Amino acid sequence: MNRVYLDTSALVKLYVEEPESAALAAFVVQLAPDFMPYHSLHELECAHALERRLGDGAFAARQAAEVRRWMERDLGAMILRRPLLEWSEVFAAAIRLTRRHGRKHGLRSLDSLHVAAALAIKGSSPGRIVFVTYDERQARTAKAEKFEVWP
Repeated sequence: MNRVYLDTSALVKLYVEEPESAALAAFVVQLAPDFMPYHSLHELECAHALERRLGDGAFAARQAAEVRRWMERDLGAMILRRPLLEWSEVFAAAIRLTRRHGRKHGLRSLDSLHVAAALAIKGSSPGRIVFVTYDERQARTAKAEKFEVWP
């Protein structure tokens, strides 16, 4: 089973046209994962990304509403799925990751939470999981935790 974990910046690129969007979409189609995890941290950061674009004038309200509809559609179609995560365990793992990799890789709090969430998902079922991020610090940490990282 192919699985993919997209950090929020990568996930947003599937719904908002950015320079890397086409290559990412092609990669996801080629990988053909059963689904893409979408948890509370994704939801919070996606809401923030859309609101920031609205505030910057990069988006009109209509565009933000359309992106929200597309994401809701993909949740309903089970393309995006809400994994069952025990957040106290994810936070504990993020703290361990920070202590292990924080200084060496410059790991930030939300980055460590994404890697910890991906580890929890990886541990819940067998199979390959590809961690997708455009953040070099997060990528170094994911690689150190034995994830295949893209790009």
